[in-house]
Amino acid sequence: MKILFVAVDLPVPPNSGQAIRNLSILQALQSGGHEVTFVCLAHKGRPKDLRPLSSFCRSIEILEREMTNLTQKADYLRRIKLLLVLRSFSVERFKSKAMRKTIEQRLQMEKYDLIICDGIHALTNVPETKVPIALNCHFFEHVILEQYAQLERNPFKRYYARIESRLMQIAERRGSRRVSRAMVCSEADVRMVRRFRHDLSVFVVPNVVDTDSIHPAERSPADGSDSVLLFSGQMDWYPNRDAVEYFARSILPRVRSEFPKVRFVVAGRNPPPQFVEQFRSDPGIEFTGTVVDIRPYLAAATIVVVPLRFGSGTRIKILEACAAGKLVVSTRIGAEGLILEEGKEIIVADDPAEFARSVIGMLRDPVQRDAVAGCSRTAVTERYSHLALKKSLEAFISSCLSEDSL
Repeated sequence: MKILFVAVDLPVPPNSGQAIRNLSILQALQSGGHEVTFVCLAHKGRPKDLRPLSSFCRSIEILEREMTNLTQKADYLRRIKLLLVLRSFSVERFKSKAMRKTIEQRLQMEKYDLIICDGIHALTNVPETKVPIALNCHFFEHVILEQYAQLERNPFKRYYARIESRLMQIAERRGSRRVSRAMVCSEADVRMVRRFRHDLSVFVVPNVVDTDSIHPAERSPADGSDSVLLFSGQMDWYPNRDAVEYFARSILPRVRSEFPKVRFVVAGRNPPPQFVEQFRSDPGIEFTGTVVDIRPYLAAATIVVVPLRFGSGTRIKILEACAAGKLVVSTRIGAEGLILEEGKEIIVADDPAEFARSVIGMLRDPVQRDAVAGCSRTAVTERYSHLALKKSLEAFISSCLSEDSL
């Protein structure tokens, strides 16, 4: 098939869940003999080295521009203007006349069998066309906004988040009517899409990790007194910052009551300086900033913690940790959508005291910790490897070809 893949972010380097998912899908398409043209928006000052993306695509076209970060730049005036016309800021910030024109030209120049849009944000730049469109769903932003509103104490921010959530939900519903099929991360996401459009063809194309390159390190030492608790994730994404603050303020002190020397390492790109500053007085909390390779940090970790309080889709950070043979303690939202058995392949705890007790219990019991970690490695290898993705994607492509032959 000839496929036009439209995105709103460059998936290199692969240091975010969205980038890892997109590269995995593109790699599987290329290995399946499909021809992909990749068009995307990118921040000015983007990386010039496009590997491995360049090896997965026949051609790449990048439109550079200043990008508004949803959670770090207020842009109050534009938000208010969009509220007045009942438009979602989350979507509108990605609208680009240049990108729309580029896509129009591509569709005029070549005959494509399929357009894959990387979420509603990319779909907003695709003109009306007879070419079938598939939506690649990483998460559902209206869910994240609604969950944020439930936690936010500032009444103005809470009110705005609820309105934005409703506008985003309208945009997602409208988008579902434009596409012929959707790829989602889990069965939970299938149910979410069907709420927008019950007759849409929806395929689970799971988030995966390279289980051949991420290996378990040596077993962690029995003495948990000088242990490392690791959180990984892009720190310019608000749900990750909230998770770090929640853990540092509400959970870590309880763990330190039993293990005073335990360290908390936060590995992820672009932590805002003002956010890092509030933890500077605690030498046991470390922010790494952007990491080229997460594997050394996983190898050094005793336990990986995922204390997310809101989110959607499935977390690649959990899959990476499991592939590395590390025990994961997560909230229920953090582990949402993943086929991992609680107590056997992952530890799930929600309130701060329960989460802390789970971490403390696993620090005390290295045998049990390694047993759960070993089971999680097996589970991820079976269910979330590149082979699992390829099989899922083949079913998706077969449905596209069947429709074309009708």
